[in-house]
Amino acid sequence: MSKLEQKLKENRNRRARERLLSSLDSKFSSFLSNVEFSSDVNCLKYAAFSTWDMEADCQTTTRGKISDWNNFTFKTWQDLIAFLKNYKISQNLQGYFFIDIDGPYYSINSQDFMNNIESISEYALSNEGYDLGWVGSESDSGIIVEFNHTSFCRNEFEISIWGI
Repeated sequence: MSKLEQKLKENRNRRARERLLSSLDSKFSSFLSNVEFSSDVNCLKYAAFSTWDMEADCQTTTRGKISDWNNFTFKTWQDLIAFLKNYKISQNLQGYFFIDIDGPYYSINSQDFMNNIESISEYALSNEGYDLGWVGSESDSGIIVEFNHTSFCRNEFEISIWGI
């Protein structure tokens, strides 16, 4: 990426951050405004997005097989959020929260992500943007939420969890 392209991306992410902060509830907005953020796509080096492997005819990740990767599907957003609220993470890891895979990426730990899931959910609902997540920065771990709009009218919400 050229220096000009990098500057344009950083500028776009600064504006996206400002829009996000202004549309969040005050508690989560205040929290996120005080964390570091980045435009570097390497923040998502451990991201493992769900994909369908046509050859193997099975669900997998964009990075291939990951031993403890689990994927769950839900018919409604409320069901997915209820599942996530009740999910117990085994360790508190440093990583990056994102609502757009192009950035910005907010440096928060996994517990902060889980503690703010209600605010994140409200933001997703009000903006109809259901693709978001948290990915470990030093460990192969993450929680990625996606909305799958399929041609077969099987619109489903899914969550992928690994290493956490």
